[in-house]
Amino acid sequence: MKTQMIKLCLLMVFAILSSIASAETDTENVPWETLSEAQQTTLSPLKDQWGTLSPQRQQRLKAGADRWATMTPEQKSKAKERLNRFKNLSKEDKQAVRERIKAFRALPPEKREAIRQKWRNMDPEKKRKLREKIQNMTPEERKAFKEKRMRLRERFKNMSPEEREQLKERFRSKRRQQ
Repeated sequence: MKTQMIKLCLLMVFAILSSIASAETDTENVPWETLSEAQQTTLSPLKDQWGTLSPQRQQRLKAGADRWATMTPEQKSKAKERLNRFKNLSKEDKQAVRERIKAFRALPPEKREAIRQKWRNMDPEKKRKLREKIQNMTPEERKAFKEKRMRLRERFKNMSPEEREQLKERFRSKRRQQ
Protein backbone atom coordinates (compact mmCIF):
# COMPACT_ATOMS: atom_id res chain seq x y z
CA MET A 1 0.00 0.00 0.00
CA LYS A 2 2.83 2.40 0.90
CA THR A 3 4.52 1.62 -2.42
CA GLN A 4 1.29 2.39 -4.27
CA MET A 5 0.97 5.73 -2.46
CA ILE A 6 4.55 6.61 -3.34
CA LYS A 7 3.87 5.60 -6.92
CA LEU A 8 0.70 7.73 -6.95
CA CYS A 9 2.51 10.75 -5.53
CA LEU A 10 5.35 10.33 -8.00
CA LEU A 11 2.83 10.17 -10.82
CA MET A 12 1.37 13.46 -9.68
CA VAL A 13 4.82 15.05 -9.64
CA PHE A 14 5.52 13.69 -13.11
CA ALA A 15 2.14 14.83 -14.33
CA ILE A 16 3.11 18.34 -13.31
CA LEU A 17 6.56 18.02 -14.88
CA SER A 18 5.24 16.51 -18.09
CA SER A 19 2.63 19.22 -18.41
CA ILE A 20 5.42 21.79 -18.12
CA ALA A 21 7.32 20.04 -20.89
CA SER A 22 4.33 19.79 -23.21
CA ALA A 23 1.27 21.96 -23.44
CA GLU A 24 -1.52 19.43 -23.64
CA THR A 25 -4.65 21.00 -25.05
CA ASP A 26 -6.61 17.79 -25.57
CA THR A 27 -9.99 18.12 -23.87
CA GLU A 28 -11.21 14.58 -24.55
CA ASN A 29 -11.58 12.14 -21.68
CA VAL A 30 -9.17 9.24 -21.79
CA PRO A 31 -11.12 6.04 -21.12
CA TRP A 32 -9.28 3.67 -18.77
CA GLU A 33 -9.59 0.87 -21.30
CA THR A 34 -7.61 2.84 -23.89
CA LEU A 35 -4.54 3.03 -21.65
CA SER A 36 -1.76 0.59 -22.42
CA GLU A 37 -1.13 -2.24 -19.97
CA ALA A 38 2.00 -0.47 -18.70
CA GLN A 39 0.07 2.78 -18.18
CA GLN A 40 -2.72 0.95 -16.36
CA THR A 41 -0.19 -0.76 -14.08
CA THR A 42 1.51 2.50 -13.24
CA LEU A 43 -1.77 4.36 -12.78
CA SER A 44 -3.54 1.51 -10.96
CA PRO A 45 -3.90 3.50 -7.68
CA LEU A 46 -6.12 5.91 -9.64
CA LYS A 47 -8.27 3.34 -11.43
CA ASP A 48 -11.39 3.85 -9.29
CA GLN A 49 -11.34 7.63 -9.64
CA TRP A 50 -10.02 7.81 -13.23
CA GLY A 51 -13.41 8.70 -14.71
CA THR A 52 -13.83 11.64 -12.35
CA LEU A 53 -10.53 13.28 -13.28
CA SER A 54 -10.49 16.16 -15.74
CA PRO A 55 -9.38 15.31 -19.28
CA GLN A 56 -6.32 17.54 -18.85
CA ARG A 57 -5.33 15.75 -15.66
CA GLN A 58 -5.85 12.38 -17.34
CA GLN A 59 -3.58 13.49 -20.18
CA ARG A 60 -0.91 14.70 -17.73
CA LEU A 61 -1.06 11.48 -15.72
CA LYS A 62 -0.91 9.39 -18.89
CA ALA A 63 2.17 11.34 -20.03
CA GLY A 64 3.65 10.96 -16.53
CA ALA A 65 3.13 7.19 -16.66
CA ASP A 66 4.88 7.08 -20.03
CA ARG A 67 7.76 9.13 -18.65
CA TRP A 68 8.01 6.91 -15.56
CA ALA A 69 8.28 3.82 -17.77
CA THR A 70 11.28 5.27 -19.61
CA MET A 71 13.19 6.40 -16.52
CA THR A 72 16.33 4.73 -15.28
CA PRO A 73 16.45 3.47 -11.68
CA GLU A 74 18.62 6.49 -10.83
CA GLN A 75 16.07 8.89 -12.30
CA LYS A 76 13.27 7.15 -10.42
CA SER A 77 15.27 7.42 -7.22
CA LYS A 78 15.80 11.15 -7.75
CA ALA A 79 12.10 11.58 -8.47
CA LYS A 80 11.24 9.81 -5.22
CA GLU A 81 13.63 12.12 -3.35
CA ARG A 82 11.94 15.17 -4.89
CA LEU A 83 8.55 13.81 -3.96
CA ASN A 84 9.62 13.26 -0.37
CA ARG A 85 11.00 16.79 -0.19
CA PHE A 86 7.71 18.10 -1.59
CA LYS A 87 5.69 16.04 0.89
CA ASN A 88 7.72 17.54 3.76
CA LEU A 89 7.10 21.13 2.71
CA SER A 90 4.68 23.31 4.63
CA LYS A 91 1.29 24.02 3.05
CA GLU A 92 2.51 27.51 2.18
CA ASP A 93 5.66 26.23 0.50
CA LYS A 94 3.66 23.63 -1.45
CA GLN A 95 1.34 26.37 -2.62
CA ALA A 96 4.33 28.51 -3.62
CA VAL A 97 5.69 25.61 -5.68
CA ARG A 98 2.33 25.20 -7.40
CA GLU A 99 2.21 28.93 -8.13
CA ARG A 100 5.71 28.88 -9.61
CA ILE A 101 4.74 25.96 -11.82
CA LYS A 102 1.59 27.80 -12.89
CA ALA A 103 3.61 30.94 -13.65
CA PHE A 104 6.14 28.88 -15.61
CA ARG A 105 3.34 27.30 -17.66
CA ALA A 106 1.98 30.76 -18.43
CA LEU A 107 5.27 31.84 -20.01
CA PRO A 108 5.57 31.76 -23.79
CA PRO A 109 7.07 28.47 -25.05
CA GLU A 110 10.29 30.15 -26.19
CA LYS A 111 10.81 31.69 -22.74
CA ARG A 112 10.21 28.32 -21.02
CA GLU A 113 12.70 26.67 -23.36
CA ALA A 114 15.26 29.43 -22.70
CA ILE A 115 14.93 28.80 -18.96
CA ARG A 116 15.28 25.04 -19.43
CA GLN A 117 18.31 25.56 -21.68
CA LYS A 118 19.94 27.88 -19.17
CA TRP A 119 19.51 25.22 -16.47
CA ARG A 120 20.82 22.45 -18.74
CA ASN A 121 23.88 24.53 -19.61
CA MET A 122 24.61 25.50 -16.03
CA ASP A 123 27.77 24.04 -14.57
CA PRO A 124 26.85 20.92 -12.52
CA GLU A 125 28.82 22.21 -9.56
CA LYS A 126 26.95 25.50 -9.67
CA LYS A 127 23.61 23.60 -9.81
CA ARG A 128 24.65 21.51 -6.82
CA LYS A 129 25.66 24.57 -4.80
CA LEU A 130 22.41 26.37 -5.62
CA ARG A 131 20.31 23.34 -4.63
CA GLU A 132 22.33 22.91 -1.46
CA LYS A 133 22.04 26.57 -0.56
CA ILE A 134 18.27 26.57 -0.93
CA GLN A 135 17.79 23.23 0.83
CA ASN A 136 19.87 24.34 3.81
CA MET A 137 17.87 27.52 4.33
CA THR A 138 15.37 27.79 7.13
CA PRO A 139 11.80 28.53 6.01
CA GLU A 140 12.31 32.15 7.09
CA GLU A 141 15.55 32.46 5.10
CA ARG A 142 13.90 30.86 2.09
CA LYS A 143 11.00 33.31 2.33
CA ALA A 144 13.38 36.27 2.60
CA PHE A 145 15.40 34.93 -0.35
CA LYS A 146 12.24 34.64 -2.48
CA GLU A 147 11.04 38.11 -1.48
CA LYS A 148 14.41 39.62 -2.35
CA ARG A 149 14.35 37.91 -5.76
CA MET A 150 10.83 39.22 -6.39
CA ARG A 151 11.87 42.77 -5.47
CA LEU A 152 14.89 42.53 -7.77
CA ARG A 153 12.74 41.22 -10.61
CA GLU A 154 10.31 44.08 -10.17
CA ARG A 155 13.17 46.61 -10.11
CA PHE A 156 14.67 44.99 -13.20
CA LYS A 157 11.34 45.26 -15.06
CA ASN A 158 11.18 48.98 -14.34
CA MET A 159 14.72 49.71 -15.55
CA SER A 160 15.59 51.19 -18.89
CA PRO A 161 17.38 48.86 -21.34
CA GLU A 162 20.66 50.69 -20.62
CA GLU A 163 20.27 50.26 -16.85
CA ARG A 164 19.47 46.56 -17.33
CA GLU A 165 22.60 46.07 -19.39
CA GLN A 166 24.73 47.86 -16.78
CA LEU A 167 23.29 45.68 -14.02
CA LYS A 168 23.85 42.51 -16.04
CA GLU A 169 27.45 43.51 -16.62
CA ARG A 170 27.96 44.10 -12.88
CA PHE A 171 26.62 40.59 -12.16
CA ARG A 172 28.85 39.08 -14.85
CA SER A 173 31.94 40.77 -13.45
CA LYS A 174 31.05 39.58 -9.92
CA ARG A 175 30.72 36.01 -11.18
CA ARG A 176 34.08 36.19 -12.92
CA GLN A 177 35.69 37.35 -9.66
CA GLN A 178 34.28 34.38 -7.72
